[in-house]
Amino acid sequence: PPRPSAGPARGPGRAAMPGPMPAEGRVLYRSIMRLHRTKLPAPMRSLGDAYVKKEFRLHYKPNVEDKQRQMFLREWNGYAATIAAQSSVVGKAMSDDQMGKLNDQQKLQLGELEKTAKTLGGGA
Repeated sequence: PPRPSAGPARGPGRAAMPGPMPAEGRVLYRSIMRLHRTKLPAPMRSLGDAYVKKEFRLHYKPNVEDKQRQMFLREWNGYAATIAAQSSVVGKAMSDDQMGKLNDQQKLQLGELEKTAKTLGGGA
């Protein structure tokens, strides 16, 4: 007799993904993507969309602590509010406090993101 399914099959080494993203995360994600679509020029949008997708995937895995997820949501809500309030999107420097909260990997990613953004924007 067939066994009842316990959910979708996963390949070796793949962790179980949590159920659907909680409503607050889903609403925020959609809001950010909508802001990108309406406010960002194409090169910035492409880069921003990819970055947002990656970050939301990383922060909605089972091993992310609730405290980290709440801080993540708070920062992305601030980003969304900043973008929404601007008539034209301009960059904003991170505070020393924000920079101090980044780990080495995040600092490296930020440096790479900055290089890519400067390349797309024609900056040096």
